[in-house]
Amino acid sequence: MSRACAVALAVACPLTPATATVASAAGDQPVEVSVDRAEVSTRLGDSFGFRSEVTNTGARALSGLVTHLNVVGLDPEIYVDPEDWSEERTKDVPDLRPGESAEISWSVKAVTGGHAAIYVVVLPGEPASAREGLAISPAIDVRIADTKDLNSGDVLPLALGVPALIGVATLVVRRRWTR
Repeated sequence: MSRACAVALAVACPLTPATATVASAAGDQPVEVSVDRAEVSTRLGDSFGFRSEVTNTGARALSGLVTHLNVVGLDPEIYVDPEDWSEERTKDVPDLRPGESAEISWSVKAVTGGHAAIYVVVLPGEPASAREGLAISPAIDVRIADTKDLNSGDVLPLALGVPALIGVATLVVRRRWTR
């Protein structure tokens, strides 16, 4: 997705926890999708979760709905390969009677520092085609601090201690050999 499309998406889907409603072309199968947060601040390598809710606001039962998680980089420098961000990006929605909702949980890992947007798309069920209408959630504003942890996994003492120990042992051995 181009940067212009990402900016257009960010404008079309305000960064607030709200819903987006899109009905099918026939106008008889409206679906709403919402997300439980407007923003996330995290660090590079950390994981976070959020929930989306899909609601059948129509008069007929819906089946075969599919949700899909999307990630868009909003900085020109940010590289986004959505498969790296989440292992499970497509999930089926259980059948929904009129007025029913289903909650879908998502797990995401921040793999690149910078500014991104995450949103969920709901595609209509069979026999409808994807061209008959999509429901798109508001985007979650994701800010990822590009920090490097010097002591990742508490290995710093080992990383510094082993070479220091080898250096001291080398000096001791040299002193004994030169006497």
